[in-house]
Amino acid sequence: MCYGSSVMALLEGVRSALFFSDVHLGWSVCSRHHALWIERLPEALDDADLVVMNGDIIDGFRRVQRPADRELVARLAELVAGWRAEGRRVVYIEGNHDADTGADHPIEPEDWMLAFETARGERVRVLHGHRFAPSHASWAPYDRLGSAILPLENFVYGRVEALQGLYSLGPGWLVAGIGSVECLLARRGLPSRVAPLIRGVDVLLHGHIHYGPGRGQIGDVATWRTGSWVSPGHLGSIDRMLRYRGGRFERIGWADGWRAYDDGR
Repeated sequence: MCYGSSVMALLEGVRSALFFSDVHLGWSVCSRHHALWIERLPEALDDADLVVMNGDIIDGFRRVQRPADRELVARLAELVAGWRAEGRRVVYIEGNHDADTGADHPIEPEDWMLAFETARGERVRVLHGHRFAPSHASWAPYDRLGSAILPLENFVYGRVEALQGLYSLGPGWLVAGIGSVECLLARRGLPSRVAPLIRGVDVLLHGHIHYGPGRGQIGDVATWRTGSWVSPGHLGSIDRMLRYRGGRFERIGWADGWRAYDDGR
């Protein structure tokens, strides 16, 4: 999928919005909480007039192989259709996994970046975080490795209940360690890579990085992460979504229901 150089037309006057990213539907070890959170997703919607799915909603490596995961994609598509019927604006931003899911799905990315202005006049830019220009980055080696290894993991952890419990002791910690390194490298490179995109912007929202601080600062520009729905075995991924309402951004986590929280990070 390839987009032109223009950013989607500026949305103005946004009063309330919900953002989520890095859901990775198709990752079978996450399917149980994926099912719960998608079913309870409308509870977090509140009065949002804008909903942004900020990339990696579908896992491009795992390709949504299991019927149960395909049902989750279909259920999310139903929710999206319902929100649009209610008059809400729903935007699906492309992530690195969404670019190659290997199948047609009822929901597809629309662009690689979104710009909007809040009712208070704040200028906000949203992107997944895996690329910083309209043309695609080269992910071929990464994709080949993932395509070779992860279907095996998907098969094992999706079908053997006993092994799922080992995830937090074994592979979960390994993936968390890899993710922490990715977080460090990405955050070291993020300021210089996004510099051309944040001129004239007050707030930058991004996904892609599953770990570490949920908010930050690049010069005068505030940054917020749009959350991750990956397995609880991933260390530090307690912020599942981001919400804008009442003139402020708030991180949303799960504790027997969607809850706003501020842990100072």
